Amino acid sequence: MPSDRSFPFEFAVTPRFDVFYALYTVTNSAPTPLDPWKERALLRLPKDFERVASRVAPAPLFWPLLADALQGTPGEIAFEEILSTLREMPAEELKANILSGIFHDSATVQTLVTGKKSLRQVLTNERLPEGELLTHFGLRPYVESSHATKAMVALLSDTKSFRDELALVLERFWQTGFRRDWSTLEPSLRADSFRMRDLREEQSVEELARELKLPVTLDEKARELHPKSGPSVSYDQIDRCYILPSAFNTRRWWAKYETKAQRVSLYFPIARETTAANRIVEDDWPHGESSSRSQSAINAESVFRALGDTTRYAIASILARTPTTSAELARSLKVSKPTITHHVQALRAAGLIAETPAGGSTRLSLSRETVGALSGAAVEQLFSSTGDLPLLTTRKRRSR
Repeated sequence: MPSDRSFPFEFAVTPRFDVFYALYTVTNSAPTPLDPWKERALLRLPKDFERVASRVAPAPLFWPLLADALQGTPGEIAFEEILSTLREMPAEELKANILSGIFHDSATVQTLVTGKKSLRQVLTNERLPEGELLTHFGLRPYVESSHATKAMVALLSDTKSFRDELALVLERFWQTGFRRDWSTLEPSLRADSFRMRDLREEQSVEELARELKLPVTLDEKARELHPKSGPSVSYDQIDRCYILPSAFNTRRWWAKYETKAQRVSLYFPIARETTAANRIVEDDWPHGESSSRSQSAINAESVFRALGDTTRYAIASILARTPTTSAELARSLKVSKPTITHHVQALRAAGLIAETPAGGSTRLSLSRETVGALSGAAVEQLFSSTGDLPLLTTRKRRSR
């Protein structure tokens, strides 16, 4: 049964959650499925990284909460946009976004943001809704000198400094190795996203939720989404439901954010293969944007899918002739900046983008090396006698 096209599924590939989940992994002392990756990641980090990071996230569980700071930015965003969004975010908005992930009660969040009650008054209120969650964050029992309490006080009293330090920690983590990890993983995540879109064409909403092992149940008859805890969500309340392939969401976290129109946006980072990051080795890392890519390093399927979209083909044609910034592309094609970002991300994940710093911006160009090696890669991969054949959805379409 084909999926209900009225259900607002959207598919995207972005580090907006995975960078925070990866930080949870490297700061968590408990065993995880990603321990081999964690061991290598810890060796890359500066000696003072843990001390600086603990000021914004005193416990590992704070990292998934800090991802909520971006809840007002919809859909697929690149890491550079994560940093710029955080650094430009108004202090009141940052406080409200992060606190909403901790307290799950809008009245309590507003009380703290406006200063009507102190953090101590809120945390010692035994009738606080869902207050039992605070023990997991180290906020209960209330101890004024605890690291968790100090972090919350810093967020409330000196939000700009807290914001700047959070952005600094993310930037250092990215620059000291996670950027290369993400670049290595992104092509396979992008290919997985394409496969998920194919599944959507073939299956009902309920079947798709089961196939992707979403941590919720979709009830087509009642037209409701049922989480494992908390109230159900009517389909009519859902503005967007983003499905994001993930390499680090081993805990199967998901997010629900209220929009300005009193509706909700849902984010489901899906880790279909929970140990993919363990297989990253240094030889897999890109050693410079202009270096030649071997045929085996090119995913021909991702390249063909990326260029199969007319807008992306137009972008590739422009970049093949003249190095251009994203802003210039948006003006040339008369489309929005988020649209350009989405298409450039797909081209970048396929290895088709080379980037060159130019003053305060970055100029994009089409990778001649990738295009030149594509023919050989396609022959190698199409005529290979090993590997999986992605024929399932094609057969279903033909039978229909």
